[in-house]
Amino acid sequence: MKKIIGLIIVTILSSSVTHAQKIWETKTAQVRFIALDDKDIDATNKEAVSRLEPNGKLSFIMLAKGFHFDMGKMEEHFNEEYIESNKFPRAFFNGQITNINTVDFKKDGKYPVAITGNMQVHGINKAIQANGIIEIKNGIVKASSQFTVRLKDFGIGGIMIKMVADKINVDVSATYQ
Repeated sequence: MKKIIGLIIVTILSSSVTHAQKIWETKTAQVRFIALDDKDIDATNKEAVSRLEPNGKLSFIMLAKGFHFDMGKMEEHFNEEYIESNKFPRAFFNGQITNINTVDFKKDGKYPVAITGNMQVHGINKAIQANGIIEIKNGIVKASSQFTVRLKDFGIGGIMIKMVADKINVDVSATYQ
């Protein structure tokens, strides 16, 4: 009987610890890319879904058609010819903040972080390393990062890529709930 009561107490304590750990989420993370060599190639997706766990696990998922350009024709070419969004509708990132222990989620401040993970775009997976910032202000968690990718690493090509841009800067920002 004592063993059963002990097991029940351990189970209750374990579940309360699990529930006490906050998982931050958002459906409005922003991902923006700008070509290094042609500033006209500039698009933003404001509907990325992201999740940040206290252990540093970080994920993003977004629809390729969620990227919007100032010029409608560029958006059309992006979706049909380059990213092939009907064939590859989503982009993903799954990774880890490797120095999450340096972030104090209970204290306002800006905390530099190192991120490693796997990004999938155009059906191709690529290991990514980036630096970022987690900012805590009045209990609100914000994360941001900037990094550069080569389009050919993800099998994105075509005549325009060869002529205009292969490298793009990516800016990511998320305000978590």
